[in-house]
Amino acid sequence: MKRGWIGLAAVILAVGCSNKDTIDPGTWNSYRNPVEQSDVQDPAVYEDNGTFYLFASGSGDSIIPMMVSSNLTGWELAISVFNDETKPTFVSGVAADKPAVAKVGDQYLLYYSMYKSAENSGIGVAVADLVTGPYVDQGKLLLGSEQGITGAVSPSFFSDGEANYLVFGNFGGIYIVQLSEDGKSIASGAAPVKVASELFDAPCITVKDGKYYMFASIGSSAGGADCTCQQVVGRADSVYGPYFDKNSKAMTDDGYEVLIKGSTKFAGPGHGSVFDVHNGTTWIIYNAYDLSDVSKGRTLMLDRVNWVDGWPSVRGSIGSFSADAPALN
Repeated sequence: MKRGWIGLAAVILAVGCSNKDTIDPGTWNSYRNPVEQSDVQDPAVYEDNGTFYLFASGSGDSIIPMMVSSNLTGWELAISVFNDETKPTFVSGVAADKPAVAKVGDQYLLYYSMYKSAENSGIGVAVADLVTGPYVDQGKLLLGSEQGITGAVSPSFFSDGEANYLVFGNFGGIYIVQLSEDGKSIASGAAPVKVASELFDAPCITVKDGKYYMFASIGSSAGGADCTCQQVVGRADSVYGPYFDKNSKAMTDDGYEVLIKGSTKFAGPGHGSVFDVHNGTTWIIYNAYDLSDVSKGRTLMLDRVNWVDGWPSVRGSIGSFSADAPALN
């Protein structure tokens, strides 16, 4: 996906979703998508003690910008994680992007991508004592060429309570690898395991009621109305899969269930970050083109994820135009 960042973003989480145009966001506690009108790409959200942090790909002097919100309805640009002096360099000539953040022990870990080509790509990690930084780069976590993997980018961290893992991939296969206890390196003796085909990009995994759910993007990331990205999902009984659709077709064989597809209002929903908030609800924040003005780039979208018969769903399987605002207190 194209990387970019313009200005401040506003991200709004909702408790219920609606695709009706008739809701007036000014009449009651509601919002409209896109929640940010500018080009905010590859978003990842992290909640820490009731405060929400959004990390994204940057452009120009902003290398992984971070935004902060106390209520998920108003955001302020806080920092750029890296600058020219502190930026990662283990893949030369490119900027770090496509981030993910997790807390392991007493430290915050920021995983980032370095992509020069499918064959020259990798993932690094930076550490901080506070989620707001400063982040100190620890360098390379893995390099795709050393693992025989193309497109080794788009990391996402998750833990099942027994071990830490990183899931990653960008149309070169989706892989999971176990991390060390401190999350700063690959676990001793571990190697990436392929869990989905080359059809998929930008994975993340959540665990619910003993099942593992892998969310990912498919489709072309061509610009504007030509973007065919969709958000999809598969389910497994164990961390390494196999991940299946509802008809038992494995994601290694291109199986998936559609979570969010394009609509007459929004094209190319992709690179979603799925997360739970402290009130127990699940949300996805992602990119899409607003067809009313595609020149804005990939605008920022947010929808509630509901759980129905053991599967995640978004109402209507399309990005909501209007939705109920959050009740986070």
